[in-house]
Amino acid sequence: MDQRDTRPANGPSTARPGVHAATELAIAGTELEGAIRASGKLIGLAPCAKGGHRYLMQALAAQGNLAEALHVCSQLCDCLREQLGVAPGPATRELYERLLFAT
Repeated sequence: MDQRDTRPANGPSTARPGVHAATELAIAGTELEGAIRASGKLIGLAPCAKGGHRYLMQALAAQGNLAEALHVCSQLCDCLREQLGVAPGPATRELYERLLFAT
């Protein structure tokens, strides 16, 4: 994963690196509920940060909840557009497309 894409669009990451690592491990394993909780913490720290939203999208998709994962992407797009005037980056768009075609 591109490190630049895990930082909020408006500056350096305010999230603890441990939260990112815990989320990645939880998604890779079977601790999806833990990944969802950790993703929520990341989003709470930086509501327009792409990394937290992508983690949440991946965890929800792994649970089979593709509709909710796509909704999370929509919320991120709204936040980025309204708060920062930007669109999601390539990593987020690619994940969205993978999820969209999986439905």
